Amino acid sequence: MNKIALCLFATCLLVFNACKKTGSQGPQGPAGQNGNANVIGTAPFTVGATATTMWTYSSNVYSATFVDSDITPGVVYSGVVEIYKQYPADSSWTNLPDINGDVTTVYNFYDYGFVISVLTTDGTTTPNPGNVTFRAVIIPSSLRLSHPNTNWKNYNEAVAVLNETSASATNVAVTL
Repeated sequence: MNKIALCLFATCLLVFNACKKTGSQGPQGPAGQNGNANVIGTAPFTVGATATTMWTYSSNVYSATFVDSDITPGVVYSGVVEIYKQYPADSSWTNLPDINGDVTTVYNFYDYGFVISVLTTDGTTTPNPGNVTFRAVIIPSSLRLSHPNTNWKNYNEAVAVLNETSASATNVAVTL
């Protein structure tokens, strides 16, 4: 009887050790490419009298409001939205807020949109800003956290990371 129990025990050990669970989905596949398919870099857009979007003037502030479905509550809660302004004299880009003399250009973002405003710092009458070109970059928290040393307010650093990310991911929508 001991020999039968010992054989049965040894058979059970052999059967259970030989089985390997692979899960209901099958074995794990190879690692995917690094990247983030949620980064959005807009094409340049102009606000002004001869542009599609015009400035509105109220209470000494020029502003332009935009609807943007890429600025999700998740981005608002833990991501980054940067707006860059172009200086036409040398085609350089600077991040907002931008102070030029006593005129400042600022922005605010919220669920599914953002607003760009131009006003004076001393409360005097704000001059009409004319045509101004901007770009927006919308960065989910996962990309921001995976590049902790990036200065997202620096246009060149942001473009470098976004271009690096788009080169290593297949679905990234970056058009900077």
